[in-house]
Amino acid sequence: MDISDLSQGDAGPRTLRRGLSVLRTLQESPQSGLSITALARATGLQRPTVYRLLAALMESGFARSVTGTKRYAAVPAQAPAPAVEQDPRIQIAYPALRKLAEATGDAVFLVVREDHESVSLWREIGPYPVQILATYAGKRQPLGVGSGGMALLARLDDAEVDDIIHRNSERLEQYGGMSTREMRQLVANTRTRGYSVVGNYAVRGALGVGCALCDNAGKPYLAISVTAITDRMPATRQREIAALIQEELKLIAQAM
Repeated sequence: MDISDLSQGDAGPRTLRRGLSVLRTLQESPQSGLSITALARATGLQRPTVYRLLAALMESGFARSVTGTKRYAAVPAQAPAPAVEQDPRIQIAYPALRKLAEATGDAVFLVVREDHESVSLWREIGPYPVQILATYAGKRQPLGVGSGGMALLARLDDAEVDDIIHRNSERLEQYGGMSTREMRQLVANTRTRGYSVVGNYAVRGALGVGCALCDNAGKPYLAISVTAITDRMPATRQREIAALIQEELKLIAQAM
């Protein structure tokens, strides 16, 4: 079907046409992928529109993020859609993510650090009817604005924490008006508590609990977080969820 065959007067076909345009551009590009900027330039779409369409394509298994980069590529038609095979961290954490989603009923996220940002590698959705889909595979944001990223940030030494907060300082305001002072307080709270609790910053009305796993050198390797509507996250449940995550992280550490 030619994209131009779709009526431009209806919002549904227009969105479909744009989504197909993004997908076709990815399919005609090298498997090394394209950045959001390159996709926007190639399709003539605005960057927020490209972000939104990419999220839908990745959710449906038609596109993927290119590990270790800020680029995206099409999933070949004959290739297996799940990204479990594409990153060893996903591969090793997936059983825990699935188990936590079933146990809590909420959305579970696998998050890693890349320089001063956090990158979501995987999202597993639980059975509870109201889900907070705070992020998606491939999404980047300043390290610490989400519960997974905060769990990672708090495991770094003070000098690294200060450097990262400084580098992200001009972007923090975009996340619920977060300030550098609030970020530092969240780091202190996370260290004291042993797990992160971050609410109403990246997504209004949501609260996440996150825990990090460190490698043999003591550097944060990955984090798992559970996010739900705030009403489902009283302090007692926060502690229960943190305990569940920490237990799964111990099993992952043993498997590693």
